[in-house]
Amino acid sequence: MEKAKHDSRQSFGTFQKIAFVTADNSISSKGIDGTGFVRGWRCVDLVAFANNNEFHMSLVQLRYYIIAFSFLVSANAFASISMNLSAGVSSPQIENPADVSFTSFQEPEIAMGYSAEDLWIRIELQNESPTIEKKILFLDSPLAGRLSLYGADGVAQISGPGVPLNRRLYPSRLGAFPLELPPHSEEVLYLKRSSHHALNTKVQVIDEATFLKEEETAKAVFFFYIGGILSLVVYNFFVGLATSQKDHISYAFFALSFGVTAMVLHGVFDTYLIPTPDFVFSNYLMFFSSVTLFTASVFVRRFLNITKNFSVGYYGTAVFCGLGIVTMLASFFAPTHRELFIFGYWIDLSIAGAILFFIFCGVYSLVKFKNKLALYFLASWLVVFIGTFFWIGSLHGFVKANSVTQYSLLFANLGEMLVLSLGLAYKLKTLDREKRQAQQAAGDKDRYHRLVRVLSHDVANTVSGLMYHSEMLEELAEHPKVREHAQKINLTIQRLDKILHSVRNEEVVYSLKSKAPLQLVELSLACAEAVQHCAWQLENKNIRVHSHVPSGKYVKADHSALVNQVLLNLLSNAIKFSASGKSITLSYVERDEHIGIVVKDEGTGIPPEELENIFKGKKLFSRRGTANETGTGLGTTLVSDYMRLFDGVIEVQSVHSAVGVDSGTTVTLLFPKRLLTT
Repeated sequence: MEKAKHDSRQSFGTFQKIAFVTADNSISSKGIDGTGFVRGWRCVDLVAFANNNEFHMSLVQLRYYIIAFSFLVSANAFASISMNLSAGVSSPQIENPADVSFTSFQEPEIAMGYSAEDLWIRIELQNESPTIEKKILFLDSPLAGRLSLYGADGVAQISGPGVPLNRRLYPSRLGAFPLELPPHSEEVLYLKRSSHHALNTKVQVIDEATFLKEEETAKAVFFFYIGGILSLVVYNFFVGLATSQKDHISYAFFALSFGVTAMVLHGVFDTYLIPTPDFVFSNYLMFFSSVTLFTASVFVRRFLNITKNFSVGYYGTAVFCGLGIVTMLASFFAPTHRELFIFGYWIDLSIAGAILFFIFCGVYSLVKFKNKLALYFLASWLVVFIGTFFWIGSLHGFVKANSVTQYSLLFANLGEMLVLSLGLAYKLKTLDREKRQAQQAAGDKDRYHRLVRVLSHDVANTVSGLMYHSEMLEELAEHPKVREHAQKINLTIQRLDKILHSVRNEEVVYSLKSKAPLQLVELSLACAEAVQHCAWQLENKNIRVHSHVPSGKYVKADHSALVNQVLLNLLSNAIKFSASGKSITLSYVERDEHIGIVVKDEGTGIPPEELENIFKGKKLFSRRGTANETGTGLGTTLVSDYMRLFDGVIEVQSVHSAVGVDSGTTVTLLFPKRLLTT
């Protein structure tokens, strides 16, 4: 290749200006580029200029001249190295650069898509300095993969992010090689890159001190990012555990997977965090990217509360989850099967499509459903776009390049995660406020139902007494007018009794739907209270109650419902169908898995055709009692409904008077023991 002339050598970096004082005291400027190539001025020019007979200077001019001279000497030290590049590709089996066809290019930037072929770079270096030059040759992309550098001896030196840290020629997260160029020498190097991953990089040669300084800056940025991401992950994970909010849990996994992917992408895991002698995290970037796509899809669905009402968003997130799973599986084979490089395009296109789709979901949720969380979601993407703008601007020169703009994508990602975390905090605050409002409403509703319970049970007992006495008054009244008024009183009381029964039915429905928490109820006290409610009925029919329920025995139930709906209904039926002078027995029963109460009477019993379905609630059974008492038939239905609410069991045994002389009914109420431990 023809040697490049000095004036046409490649120049990199930002063009700077240096001022010089001329013989006529005027100021002229000569250019110097950022890599040390002096444009127009060289050291020999400066010496010749100093020897010019027309050269006169004052002390001030001399100071400027010395300053200019120091700049030029410093610049000339860098200008001593020039570089020409050419590139080619080959199959992975090729190891000899002579078998590769190279094409020269003017820019130091190299771009290559996913490929099953290896990239070769021919690097021609020229040292025009009279001293030995020690430099670092490197590719500035952390996706360089495995790099092999061939010199004149044909021996490959291995380095790059694609190999473990202990096997790299130079311990850097980038593909770096130390160079030592003799004075006034030319050297041709061949760099082979073995990786299927897409690449966009620059070939650079700089001094080691500058290289290490840039690495330290990058390391500080990376650990700052890691600290921020881990703080958000840990905070939201434990908030999710404490509050049972799955949104926070899914956010923690999403932020963690994103952070891990970013650090794998930049080679941080293999260089700083977990450098292992055999495993290379960077070779499995596709896997970590796929996990991030999956967790992001799950998080977006939960964060924006996307349901089947928003079918496009619901099924779209499911599709991206599936795409992530496919590339997740393919990533295990891609490092050793280069022909699977097509999945690299798959994951890149999937991620790009997912970003656009997620933004669409955010806009749709905000416009269609007025979802305030969508504002936080879209704001997080705005932060990402701002970071992307500064990053692109630093690459193209319209934004000042520094450690902030160079890593603005990482800072933007951290800002994005912070905004999303604030959105979750807002959601948690909103849920807490709604919970307090719901608790207040539930408390008001509970007080209302307690009032209804008092009216429906306590008033019902009084109404039952009034009904009994009105019926007796009607039978004993001799005067027609008195009998007529007694009938009207009885009808009015019956209507009031029906209203109370309706209220009781509604209360049962409410209890079953609300699934109110049960409490411990002592059986002996519940039985005594139910007997007390029936005292006037027992007295009028001369019926005695024998209670054999020991104290200290508890079941899980609702105290009022057990007394006023279950036991009171069973006792009322026992009294209703028992003749005067009979007795009722209450006893305690305990089995392997249940404990309960047995209510046994000596009444007329239940007809065989009614016995099977009496507590199933499918049909109302109403018969007149031994004293011609009437009923609605709702009592057994209420007993059945409440025992189902208590997770209990009802057993019935009965002998009807038409069958035998020892008639009577035995009802056993069984409550599960397991509820006592919860």
